[in-house]
Amino acid sequence: MDVVSDSICRIQLALAVKALLNLAVIGLNWQYMHKSFMGYFCISLSFLDLIHTVNFSIIYWLTNFAILGFHITVYHIYLLLQISTLTYSILHWPVFIIAGLDYYWTFPFSKPLSPTRKAVYAASLALVWISAVMYVFFFSDYDSEDSFSPMEHQSFLLIKSQCASLSLVVLAVITCVVIYCRSGLLSLFKSFRGEPYTEGSTCVFFYKLDLDEGYKKPTLTYIAVCFIGTWFPFVYLQLIIMVFRIEVVPFLELNVPWLCFLNSFLIGAVYWHLNQDVAVLKHSEIPDGFCNWTFAPSPDCIKKALPDTTSVTVALIITP
Repeated sequence: MDVVSDSICRIQLALAVKALLNLAVIGLNWQYMHKSFMGYFCISLSFLDLIHTVNFSIIYWLTNFAILGFHITVYHIYLLLQISTLTYSILHWPVFIIAGLDYYWTFPFSKPLSPTRKAVYAASLALVWISAVMYVFFFSDYDSEDSFSPMEHQSFLLIKSQCASLSLVVLAVITCVVIYCRSGLLSLFKSFRGEPYTEGSTCVFFYKLDLDEGYKKPTLTYIAVCFIGTWFPFVYLQLIIMVFRIEVVPFLELNVPWLCFLNSFLIGAVYWHLNQDVAVLKHSEIPDGFCNWTFAPSPDCIKKALPDTTSVTVALIITP
């Protein structure tokens, strides 16, 4: 039982750290969390992780007890962990797709949430969780038998998750964007080596964009700089996990920081795809507390104002 106790202690510690991290991120970005489906899902995930941590702790510290005629033992920790692991492992792509559709339909995020939209988010959230749990019970490898050894229970921690495939797709898209926007990114990199204009805590870097390359490419360069500049450590971490094939248990892979990363990615992708609908997107209207999505007027507006101009010097404003 020493091996079992050590294993449970490690699981409890991992769950507690994850729950605290989720709560910290949500607390710091609360004003953005209740403005989108992704924010609603992050709140629900944080709540469920906290409930899991409390339940596992109660079962472990009380050891053997009965409630409503059911005899609860430490093996039920692994049983609950099976359910949560299998459920979390199949939610990455559904949440990613639903959040993407939400941003596509509600772009440019200028309207406050109406009661109807809040009800739709709540109903969608319930549908996602219920569907995932039903899939686990009726179509997955879930087994409710509690006569297995702890090692057999722990084998469920190594099941395949959707996180790896989704991370691979996101990294591939980022790589393609960097290659496509290499000229603008290189120009920006060179501007960093010069002397920026500094006023207080704000730095302004000036660099040239070629308008003959098209109107969407400069905007995509802006988006790439904003996203990669904010999430570069996380992108680097995902790259290390993919290259060295580091195994992360599924119940830890689905966390609020990861969902916030996907949230910024989706906002950038939707804005670039639909940027012709608006000229300027204000930071306060975007449900993202990480990336400062503030853009200058689009190259299309500049081209109309200066029809004979083939290139323009633009400014990238960086504030803490």
